[in-house]
Parts: sequence; C-alpha cells; structure tokens
Amino acid sequence: MFLPLPPPFFGMVFIALGVPLLAAGSKRTRRFIQHLRWRYYRHNEKVEYLLARMPGFVRRHGHKTRPDGLMRSHKMAASARERLKG
Repeated sequence: MFLPLPPPFFGMVFIALGVPLLAAGSKRTRRFIQHLRWRYYRHNEKVEYLLARMPGFVRRHGHKTRPDGLMRSHKMAASARERLKG
C-alpha cells in the first residue's frame, strides 16, 4: 500500500502560523523570538514583509514579537555603562 506524504514545505507553513500564536501566550517564547529577530535583523525585514500579508490574528500576534523594546533596553544598558565609566 502506498501512502503519499506532503512535501516538507507544508509543515513549515504550519510552524510559521503557530509560532506567533505561541508567542502570544508565552512571555518566554515572545522574548526568545524578539531576541532572534534582533540578532538576525536582516531577516527581520523579511518577517515584517510576511507579517503584513498574513491574516489579522497572526499579524497582531506577530507584531508583539517586534524587537523594538529589546533594542531600547540594549541602548539604555549601553548608556548606563558609559555613565559609570565617565
């Protein structure tokens, strides 16, 4: 008996839809995704591009993982270190 299986790409679609939903309910996951988006900022532009084309509920949860707050905290920590030096 032969059972055709879907290509691996279809699984990636479900992962791409599920991760923002998981981040909406888990602070640890949201912070982890923020860190990844901050660290790989070049790919963040692609993520923003794709989020703009997703359904509304995915887009809302995806915007919660923007690394803006993380960037702000890194800048504040750097300025605090400079004040301590000077």
